Amino acid sequence: MMVMVAARSEKEPEESLAHPRLGPAQRREQIIDAASQLISRNGFWGFSVRQVAAQCDLTEPAVIYHFKNKVGLLIAVLERRDREDMAQYSHSLGVEPEQIWNGDVRFGIRDICDVLMARNAKQPEIVRLYTILQGESLSDHHPAYEYYQKRERRVIAMLTRAAEHDGLEHPQQEAYLALAMMDGVQLRWLRSPEDVDLMTLWRAYADARWW
Repeated sequence: MMVMVAARSEKEPEESLAHPRLGPAQRREQIIDAASQLISRNGFWGFSVRQVAAQCDLTEPAVIYHFKNKVGLLIAVLERRDREDMAQYSHSLGVEPEQIWNGDVRFGIRDICDVLMARNAKQPEIVRLYTILQGESLSDHHPAYEYYQKRERRVIAMLTRAAEHDGLEHPQQEAYLALAMMDGVQLRWLRSPEDVDLMTLWRAYADARWW
């Protein structure tokens, strides 16, 4: 096994004047970028390591060298998106990232939902990726099934705490309704971006529901 890894590492290169060698961290980011684009178009079942490799001008073993397999690459795509989004959410709300998931909530449900939707409005391809995977992962055989189950529980818990911060009568119900509406509005937006203004539609709902 060690011999195979060494050989793969030597062949990873694709060095040329047009494609200089990237460091390991840069290479991983390049591969994740390519996988994100492919998954957003084709879903998990519709993309392959071969396609990712071709888009990066790499060999398949070079991709596997960094991510072990297709599932490992999928999880890397999802985790990077979560890290980037969490940094933006915490900055917009003026709190530490851990306070969003686990800390004493200092924001209301409207505050956090507005931040989530404003962020998503700027990255339609990432939202498309998540929406496709969310649908696919309804099957418990999907590699992202557990990821989405855990993520939804965390989001509902966070929205519930935000609704409690507002003093709303049924905080968990408000959390489920908010998440359902955000998902629904985003789906309409992805399907008809020329006809649907994501933030206008979201604000109309939020104004009517809360204030």
